[in-house]
Amino acid sequence: MNLARAELLLSKLSIKDRERNVSVPFLLNPNQRKTMEILKRQQLTEGYVRTVVVKARRVGMSSLFDGLAFCHCLARAQAHAEIVAHEMKTSELGLFRVPHDLAEEMESRFEGTADVRVKRIYFHHEAGDSLLDIATAGSIAGGRGLTLTFAHLSEAAQYPGADSFLSLLPAVSKAPDTVIAVESTAFGKTGPGQTFYEFWNSANLSRKNPKWNGYIPIFLSWLDDPACVRDAEEASDAPATDLERELMARPFNANRSQIAWMRRVFEGECNGEEPKFLQEYPHTADVAFVATGDPAFPRDEMTYAESSRRDPLRIGHLRRTGATRFEFVPSRNGPLWLWEEPLPKCHYYIGADAAAGYETGDFGCYAILNGTTGNQAGRYMEHSNPEELADQCDMAGRWFNDAMVNIELTGNLGRWAQKLLRDRHVYPNIYRWKGKDDKLSGKGRSDAAGWETNQATRGLMRDAFREKLRAGMKNIPGGLKIYDEELIRQMSIATLRQGLKWEVERGHDDCLVAWMLAVVTCAQYPPPNILSFKANTLETPERKIDSVQSALNAQPNWSRALKSDLDYIFRSTPKRVRTAVGL
Repeated sequence: MNLARAELLLSKLSIKDRERNVSVPFLLNPNQRKTMEILKRQQLTEGYVRTVVVKARRVGMSSLFDGLAFCHCLARAQAHAEIVAHEMKTSELGLFRVPHDLAEEMESRFEGTADVRVKRIYFHHEAGDSLLDIATAGSIAGGRGLTLTFAHLSEAAQYPGADSFLSLLPAVSKAPDTVIAVESTAFGKTGPGQTFYEFWNSANLSRKNPKWNGYIPIFLSWLDDPACVRDAEEASDAPATDLERELMARPFNANRSQIAWMRRVFEGECNGEEPKFLQEYPHTADVAFVATGDPAFPRDEMTYAESSRRDPLRIGHLRRTGATRFEFVPSRNGPLWLWEEPLPKCHYYIGADAAAGYETGDFGCYAILNGTTGNQAGRYMEHSNPEELADQCDMAGRWFNDAMVNIELTGNLGRWAQKLLRDRHVYPNIYRWKGKDDKLSGKGRSDAAGWETNQATRGLMRDAFREKLRAGMKNIPGGLKIYDEELIRQMSIATLRQGLKWEVERGHDDCLVAWMLAVVTCAQYPPPNILSFKANTLETPERKIDSVQSALNAQPNWSRALKSDLDYIFRSTPKRVRTAVGL
């Protein structure tokens, strides 16, 4: 099926207009045209179509993909196109209407081209008939026995089952001229909609990322729908809310006619609930997915985090080559992601969350923060036991300028990892607990090593993390720059309970805990000086070192601030003592 020819054919046929309920030419609306242009480019380069669409309601995706399924079967012998709905009512009343109407019109113009039956359309070809039919997700779960050439999975976020629509994808042939279109409004980040949310995130990764699923992501906003307008006089006082101010500002540039429509839908369909409206009628993909409960991180913080996400420079693992020697081994699926290698005179902090090491359990995770610049340097995440985590922390910590390592102790796993790090590896820079009586940051160390998580310290972790995050949003030197996609994912599903306790309702929180520990360690034991360091200088190791060194040299007090503890003791010793020992 040639998509350009399919578009031309559809324009000569008729469908029912959703607003006026009359037959009109099948001319594409702005969102449908945007989608078609993206799919044409993919078909030209790949030979097939694989796409996942997050959309506002009523943008016409079902009509478009069902029309293309009709054209696919009309153009190709022995094709099998399947339209999959999440429930029977939708399949009977909505999705099959478009191909049914197209088939009836084609049959009236070209007798014998198609045979219209109940929820099945046969297309007669000399080389073998093609079939277009419809089913519900529950009726064909697993896709067993199916061999498809076209699959339209409608409202996939609401399919039942943990793997839901994913189990249907293998049923489509990998041959050229095949199509898989997965489309849905968002249905949350946890619960039934989690699979679709994670699939969307995977599609948005770069092609070099081993977790990229090969699908083209398309987001469709209600702001591009010409039907979403009302009389501008109904919103003459706009903007009147924060959401309206956001929509009317760049880059969205909504007008008062659109705001008037939004107000009517906001109250009439969404009961005045902003999260509900943003899920059903999003203006960005980020706001479409709404976490259950109150989000632990406000929308502006999540927007900043999403905007700064970047692929790692290197992926691999650390391997020990001797008692005190180790090396970095590149590996496509390695557990260690690096956004920078150790920079001279920079102070690093490692937060670690231990796990049992079972394949079905939590991950052992550590995060490496450059406290001098606020940049994320690296993240390790693997089903490793406490012994392996301690070994990895020792190597990473020594490599990153003897970084201060802070292991979360709650439960025996973290305590065992820390004991091994201290006694077996004799690591020189383990975090010491700072109690409530510490008056100055970085002053005074207790004898208790490691971090105990309880109701009070759990809030402290989040507060320190958010403070560093908001400093990054304001371009304050040392503010946190977030690159890690897994951290962003876990932030997005973290919620607050009773307004205080944060938690991840479903899934892992190990990456988030590790980064929070690294940040709170940096906040309690800050580096002697802070640098403003732009992320775009991290492209090559040479540029990284040159950029940091230039910034260090530009600060005349830096060398004095970075003297060793021994030098500091000598400088602070009374003059008569220094003279007596010949200093």
